[in-house]
Amino acid sequence: MTMQRVLLAVTAAILLVVPTARPAGRTQTATAQTQTPAPPAPLGPDAPFTIACATATLEATPIFVAAQGPFGPRMQFINGGVRTLANTGAHAATNATTQMLVALRDNPKVRLLFTLVEGNYRIVAKRSAGIAKLADLKGKRVVVPRTTSAHYYLVAMLRSVGLAESDVTLVTAPATAMAAALVKGDADAISMWEPESENAVRALGRDATIFQNNKIYREFFSVYSTTDVLADPRRRAELVAFVRALRDATSQVRRDPGPYLPLISKVTGHPQDQIARSWKHHDFSFSLPADLVDVITEEEKWVAAGQQRPPRSRQELAGFIDPSVLSEARGPAR
Repeated sequence: MTMQRVLLAVTAAILLVVPTARPAGRTQTATAQTQTPAPPAPLGPDAPFTIACATATLEATPIFVAAQGPFGPRMQFINGGVRTLANTGAHAATNATTQMLVALRDNPKVRLLFTLVEGNYRIVAKRSAGIAKLADLKGKRVVVPRTTSAHYYLVAMLRSVGLAESDVTLVTAPATAMAAALVKGDADAISMWEPESENAVRALGRDATIFQNNKIYREFFSVYSTTDVLADPRRRAELVAFVRALRDATSQVRRDPGPYLPLISKVTGHPQDQIARSWKHHDFSFSLPADLVDVITEEEKWVAAGQQRPPRSRQELAGFIDPSVLSEARGPAR
Protein backbone atom coordinates (compact mmCIF):
# COMPACT_ATOMS: atom_id res chain seq x y z
CA MET A 1 0.00 0.00 0.00
CA THR A 2 1.34 3.44 -0.96
CA MET A 3 1.21 6.67 0.94
CA GLN A 4 -0.66 8.15 -2.04
CA ARG A 5 -3.56 5.84 -1.26
CA VAL A 6 -3.45 6.88 2.36
CA LEU A 7 -3.67 10.53 1.43
CA LEU A 8 -6.87 9.99 -0.56
CA ALA A 9 -8.52 10.63 2.77
CA VAL A 10 -12.11 11.20 3.72
CA THR A 11 -12.22 14.22 5.99
CA ALA A 12 -14.44 12.80 8.72
CA ALA A 13 -11.73 12.73 11.37
CA ILE A 14 -12.18 11.21 14.83
CA LEU A 15 -10.91 14.29 16.56
CA LEU A 16 -13.21 16.80 14.96
CA VAL A 17 -15.62 18.67 17.16
CA VAL A 18 -19.30 17.74 17.09
CA PRO A 19 -21.52 20.69 18.01
CA THR A 20 -23.64 19.90 21.06
CA ALA A 21 -25.92 21.75 23.40
CA ARG A 22 -23.89 20.64 26.41
CA PRO A 23 -24.24 23.12 29.29
CA ALA A 24 -20.50 23.24 29.88
CA GLY A 25 -18.41 25.77 31.73
CA ARG A 26 -17.08 28.95 30.22
CA THR A 27 -15.22 28.51 26.97
CA GLN A 28 -12.22 30.34 25.59
CA THR A 29 -10.79 29.86 22.12
CA ALA A 30 -7.04 30.03 21.64
CA THR A 31 -7.46 29.57 17.88
CA ALA A 32 -10.29 29.00 15.43
CA GLN A 33 -12.33 25.85 16.09
CA THR A 34 -12.26 22.96 13.64
CA GLN A 35 -15.32 22.74 11.42
CA THR A 36 -17.54 19.67 11.33
CA PRO A 37 -16.70 17.61 8.22
CA ALA A 38 -19.05 16.96 5.34
CA PRO A 39 -20.65 13.49 5.11
CA PRO A 40 -18.31 10.89 3.59
CA ALA A 41 -18.63 9.95 -0.05
CA PRO A 42 -19.87 6.36 -0.53
CA LEU A 43 -17.38 3.74 -1.66
CA GLY A 44 -17.96 1.94 -4.93
CA PRO A 45 -18.82 -1.77 -4.96
CA ASP A 46 -15.33 -2.67 -6.17
CA ALA A 47 -13.44 -0.46 -3.72
CA PRO A 48 -10.73 -2.16 -1.67
CA PHE A 49 -11.54 -2.95 1.95
CA THR A 50 -11.38 0.49 3.57
CA ILE A 51 -10.63 1.38 7.18
CA ALA A 52 -11.23 4.89 8.48
CA CYS A 53 -8.89 5.93 11.26
CA ALA A 54 -7.50 9.19 12.56
CA THR A 55 -4.09 9.01 10.94
CA ALA A 56 -2.53 11.40 13.47
CA THR A 57 -3.21 9.05 16.41
CA LEU A 58 -0.63 6.64 17.82
CA GLU A 59 -3.43 4.22 18.72
CA ALA A 60 -3.95 3.47 15.02
CA THR A 61 -0.39 2.13 14.68
CA PRO A 62 -1.40 -1.54 14.14
CA ILE A 63 -3.40 -0.46 11.10
CA PHE A 64 -0.37 1.26 9.59
CA VAL A 65 1.70 -1.87 10.22
CA ALA A 66 -0.96 -4.24 8.87
CA ALA A 67 -1.03 -2.22 5.65
CA GLN A 68 2.64 -3.14 5.12
CA GLY A 69 1.96 -6.87 5.51
CA PRO A 70 0.34 -9.63 3.42
CA PHE A 71 -3.15 -8.12 3.69
CA GLY A 72 -1.90 -4.70 2.58
CA PRO A 73 -2.68 -5.04 -1.15
CA ARG A 74 -6.31 -5.79 -0.29
CA MET A 75 -6.89 -2.78 1.97
CA GLN A 76 -6.56 0.96 2.25
CA PHE A 77 -6.81 3.24 5.25
CA ILE A 78 -8.18 6.74 5.09
CA ASN A 79 -8.33 9.59 7.56
CA GLY A 80 -11.61 9.41 9.41
CA GLY A 81 -13.39 7.52 12.15
CA VAL A 82 -16.64 5.90 13.15
CA ARG A 83 -18.74 8.63 11.50
CA THR A 84 -17.13 7.70 8.18
CA LEU A 85 -19.07 4.42 8.33
CA ALA A 86 -22.23 6.35 7.44
CA ASN A 87 -23.24 6.17 3.79
CA THR A 88 -20.71 3.32 3.27
CA GLY A 89 -17.82 5.74 3.52
CA ALA A 90 -15.70 2.90 4.99
CA HIS A 91 -16.10 -0.79 5.83
CA ALA A 92 -14.43 -0.54 9.24
CA ALA A 93 -13.29 2.28 11.48
CA THR A 94 -11.49 3.09 14.71
CA ASN A 95 -12.36 5.58 17.44
CA ALA A 96 -12.69 5.94 21.15
CA THR A 97 -16.05 4.78 22.45
CA THR A 98 -17.22 8.34 23.06
CA GLN A 99 -17.35 8.81 19.29
CA MET A 100 -19.35 5.60 18.80
CA LEU A 101 -21.92 6.90 21.28
CA VAL A 102 -22.08 10.22 19.43
CA ALA A 103 -22.42 8.53 16.04
CA LEU A 104 -25.10 6.02 17.04
CA ARG A 105 -27.76 8.74 17.07
CA ASP A 106 -27.45 9.11 13.29
CA ASN A 107 -26.15 5.65 12.40
CA PRO A 108 -27.58 2.88 14.60
CA LYS A 109 -26.04 0.28 12.28
CA VAL A 110 -22.62 0.79 13.93
CA ARG A 111 -21.25 -2.16 15.89
CA LEU A 112 -18.24 -2.26 18.21
CA LEU A 113 -16.14 -5.35 17.41
CA PHE A 114 -13.32 -5.13 19.99
CA THR A 115 -10.94 -2.72 21.68
CA LEU A 116 -7.60 -2.33 19.95
CA VAL A 117 -5.86 -0.04 22.45
CA GLU A 118 -6.52 1.17 25.98
CA GLY A 119 -5.21 4.71 26.33
CA ASN A 120 -4.05 5.74 29.79
CA TYR A 121 -4.94 9.41 29.90
CA ARG A 122 -3.73 12.06 32.33
CA ILE A 123 -4.24 15.71 33.12
CA VAL A 124 -1.09 17.82 33.09
CA ALA A 125 -1.29 21.07 35.04
CA LYS A 126 0.95 23.98 36.04
CA ARG A 127 2.08 24.21 39.65
CA SER A 128 2.69 27.92 39.07
CA ALA A 129 -1.04 28.35 38.43
CA GLY A 130 -1.70 27.27 41.99
CA ILE A 131 -2.58 23.67 41.13
CA ALA A 132 -1.25 21.12 43.62
CA LYS A 133 -4.21 18.76 43.82
CA LEU A 134 -7.02 17.85 41.44
CA ALA A 135 -9.58 20.00 43.27
CA ASP A 136 -7.38 23.03 42.55
CA LEU A 137 -8.60 22.91 38.95
CA LYS A 138 -11.71 24.76 40.07
CA GLY A 139 -11.79 28.11 38.33
CA LYS A 140 -8.83 27.20 36.09
CA ARG A 141 -8.53 27.07 32.29
CA VAL A 142 -8.17 23.60 30.74
CA VAL A 143 -7.28 23.07 27.09
CA VAL A 144 -9.11 20.00 25.75
CA PRO A 145 -10.60 18.78 22.45
CA ARG A 146 -14.35 19.07 22.88
CA THR A 147 -16.73 16.08 22.88
CA THR A 148 -13.91 13.54 22.86
CA SER A 149 -12.61 10.83 25.16
CA ALA A 150 -10.07 13.32 26.57
CA HIS A 151 -12.93 15.70 27.35
CA TYR A 152 -14.82 12.91 29.11
CA TYR A 153 -11.69 11.99 31.08
CA LEU A 154 -11.52 15.56 32.35
CA VAL A 155 -15.19 15.45 33.37
CA ALA A 156 -14.82 12.08 35.10
CA MET A 157 -11.73 13.23 37.00
CA LEU A 158 -13.43 16.47 38.09
CA ARG A 159 -16.44 14.48 39.24
CA SER A 160 -14.19 12.30 41.42
CA VAL A 161 -13.39 15.34 43.61
CA GLY A 162 -16.87 16.81 43.61
CA LEU A 163 -16.38 19.27 40.76
CA ALA A 164 -18.47 19.73 37.63
CA GLU A 165 -17.49 20.61 34.11
CA SER A 166 -18.88 24.09 34.72
CA ASP A 167 -16.25 24.60 37.44
CA VAL A 168 -13.52 25.01 34.81
CA THR A 169 -13.09 27.14 31.71
CA LEU A 170 -12.57 25.08 28.57
CA VAL A 171 -9.94 26.34 26.14
CA THR A 172 -9.78 25.30 22.49
CA ALA A 173 -6.52 24.89 20.55
CA PRO A 174 -5.28 22.69 17.69
CA ALA A 175 -4.29 19.16 18.71
CA THR A 176 -0.58 19.80 18.19
CA ALA A 177 -0.59 23.24 19.84
CA MET A 178 -2.14 22.42 23.20
CA ALA A 179 1.15 22.08 25.04
CA ALA A 180 2.23 25.40 23.56
CA ALA A 181 -1.00 27.01 24.77
CA LEU A 182 -0.14 25.82 28.26
CA VAL A 183 3.38 27.22 28.10
CA LYS A 184 2.20 30.56 26.66
CA GLY A 185 -0.23 31.03 29.52
CA ASP A 186 -3.43 30.52 27.50
CA ALA A 187 -4.37 27.59 29.78
CA ASP A 188 -3.52 26.22 33.22
CA ALA A 189 -3.93 22.50 32.42
CA ILE A 190 -4.36 20.09 29.54
CA SER A 191 -6.46 16.94 29.09
CA MET A 192 -5.33 15.27 25.91
CA TRP A 193 -4.09 12.00 24.42
CA GLU A 194 -0.50 11.31 23.44
CA PRO A 195 1.94 12.56 22.40
CA GLU A 196 0.64 16.03 23.32
CA SER A 197 0.34 15.21 27.04
CA GLU A 198 3.96 14.09 27.11
CA ASN A 199 4.92 17.21 25.16
CA ALA A 200 3.27 19.27 27.88
CA VAL A 201 5.17 17.43 30.63
CA ARG A 202 8.48 18.07 28.92
CA ALA A 203 7.67 21.70 28.10
CA LEU A 204 6.68 22.52 31.69
CA GLY A 205 9.52 20.62 33.32
CA ARG A 206 9.44 21.03 37.10
CA ASP A 207 6.34 23.19 36.83
CA ALA A 208 4.30 20.17 35.70
CA THR A 209 1.97 18.27 38.01
CA ILE A 210 0.19 15.17 36.72
CA PHE A 211 -3.20 13.75 37.67
CA GLN A 212 -3.76 10.22 36.42
CA ASN A 213 -6.30 7.66 37.59
CA ASN A 214 -7.18 5.18 34.90
CA LYS A 215 -9.46 3.28 37.26
CA ILE A 216 -11.78 6.25 36.91
CA TYR A 217 -11.52 6.20 33.12
CA ARG A 218 -9.28 4.91 30.36
CA GLU A 219 -9.80 5.27 26.65
CA PHE A 220 -11.17 2.26 24.78
CA PHE A 221 -9.88 2.88 21.26
CA SER A 222 -11.96 0.32 19.41
CA VAL A 223 -12.64 -1.16 15.98
CA TYR A 224 -16.10 -0.80 14.46
CA SER A 225 -18.09 -1.90 11.46
CA THR A 226 -21.76 -1.92 10.48
CA THR A 227 -24.56 -4.44 10.28
CA ASP A 228 -24.48 -4.03 6.50
CA VAL A 229 -20.84 -5.15 6.31
CA LEU A 230 -21.41 -7.95 8.81
CA ALA A 231 -24.30 -9.27 6.69
CA ASP A 232 -22.38 -9.09 3.39
CA PRO A 233 -20.49 -12.40 2.87
CA ARG A 234 -17.72 -10.82 0.78
CA ARG A 235 -17.12 -7.82 3.02
CA ARG A 236 -17.43 -9.87 6.21
CA ALA A 237 -14.74 -12.26 4.95
CA GLU A 238 -12.51 -9.26 4.23
CA LEU A 239 -13.26 -7.86 7.68
CA VAL A 240 -12.24 -11.11 9.37
CA ALA A 241 -9.05 -11.26 7.29
CA PHE A 242 -8.28 -7.65 8.24
CA VAL A 243 -8.80 -8.39 11.94
CA ARG A 244 -6.38 -11.33 11.66
CA ALA A 245 -3.81 -9.03 10.05
CA LEU A 246 -4.46 -6.48 12.77
CA ARG A 247 -3.94 -9.13 15.45
CA ASP A 248 -0.53 -10.00 14.02
CA ALA A 249 0.46 -6.34 13.66
CA THR A 250 -0.61 -5.62 17.23
CA SER A 251 1.57 -8.46 18.50
CA GLN A 252 4.53 -7.04 16.60
CA VAL A 253 4.23 -3.47 17.92
CA ARG A 254 3.50 -4.70 21.44
CA ARG A 255 6.67 -6.80 21.39
CA ASP A 256 8.97 -4.11 19.98
CA PRO A 257 7.71 -0.81 18.54
CA GLY A 258 11.23 0.38 17.69
CA PRO A 259 11.41 -0.87 14.10
CA TYR A 260 8.08 0.77 13.31
CA LEU A 261 8.84 4.26 14.61
CA PRO A 262 9.82 5.62 11.16
CA LEU A 263 6.53 4.35 9.69
CA ILE A 264 4.46 5.70 12.58
CA SER A 265 6.18 9.07 12.29
CA LYS A 266 5.65 9.21 8.54
CA VAL A 267 1.92 8.54 8.80
CA THR A 268 1.07 10.50 11.95
CA GLY A 269 3.42 13.44 11.45
CA HIS A 270 4.77 13.13 15.01
CA PRO A 271 8.57 13.04 15.50
CA GLN A 272 9.98 9.65 16.44
CA ASP A 273 11.29 10.84 19.80
CA GLN A 274 7.83 12.07 20.82
CA ILE A 275 6.31 8.73 19.83
CA ALA A 276 8.90 6.76 21.78
CA ARG A 277 8.42 8.83 24.94
CA SER A 278 4.65 8.49 24.78
CA TRP A 279 4.42 4.80 23.91
CA LYS A 280 4.19 3.54 27.52
CA HIS A 281 0.83 5.24 27.96
CA HIS A 282 -0.83 2.78 25.56
CA ASP A 283 -1.93 -0.78 26.24
CA PHE A 284 -2.40 -2.62 22.94
CA SER A 285 -4.86 -5.06 24.46
CA PHE A 286 -6.71 -6.33 21.35
CA SER A 287 -9.62 -7.63 23.45
CA LEU A 288 -13.11 -7.04 24.75
CA PRO A 289 -12.39 -5.58 28.21
CA ALA A 290 -14.46 -7.06 31.03
CA ASP A 291 -15.65 -3.59 32.09
CA LEU A 292 -16.39 -2.30 28.57
CA VAL A 293 -20.17 -2.14 29.01
CA ASP A 294 -19.82 -0.56 32.45
CA VAL A 295 -17.58 2.17 31.07
CA ILE A 296 -19.70 3.02 28.03
CA THR A 297 -22.84 3.07 30.19
CA GLU A 298 -21.32 5.91 32.21
CA GLU A 299 -19.97 7.64 29.08
CA GLU A 300 -23.41 7.40 27.50
CA LYS A 301 -24.96 9.57 30.21
CA TRP A 302 -22.52 12.37 29.37
CA VAL A 303 -22.92 12.02 25.59
CA ALA A 304 -26.72 11.86 25.86
CA ALA A 305 -26.80 15.08 27.91
CA GLY A 306 -24.80 16.82 25.19
CA GLN A 307 -27.17 15.54 22.51
CA GLN A 308 -30.22 16.42 24.61
CA ARG A 309 -31.69 12.93 24.55
CA PRO A 310 -32.36 10.20 27.12
CA PRO A 311 -29.37 7.88 27.70
CA ARG A 312 -29.56 4.34 26.39
CA SER A 313 -29.77 1.57 28.95
CA ARG A 314 -26.93 -0.80 29.74
CA GLN A 315 -28.80 -3.57 27.92
CA GLU A 316 -29.32 -1.39 24.84
CA LEU A 317 -25.64 -0.48 24.73
CA ALA A 318 -24.58 -4.12 25.05
CA GLY A 319 -26.59 -4.78 21.88
CA PHE A 320 -24.22 -2.56 19.91
CA ILE A 321 -21.28 -4.87 20.67
CA ASP A 322 -20.74 -7.77 18.26
CA PRO A 323 -17.97 -10.17 19.38
CA SER A 324 -18.49 -12.61 16.51
CA VAL A 325 -15.80 -11.20 14.19
CA LEU A 326 -13.16 -11.27 16.90
CA SER A 327 -14.09 -14.87 17.76
CA GLU A 328 -13.93 -15.88 14.10
CA ALA A 329 -10.60 -14.09 13.55
CA ARG A 330 -9.09 -15.90 16.52
CA GLY A 331 -10.00 -19.25 14.98
CA PRO A 332 -8.24 -21.01 12.11
CA ALA A 333 -8.33 -19.36 8.69
CA ARG A 334 -10.64 -21.08 6.23
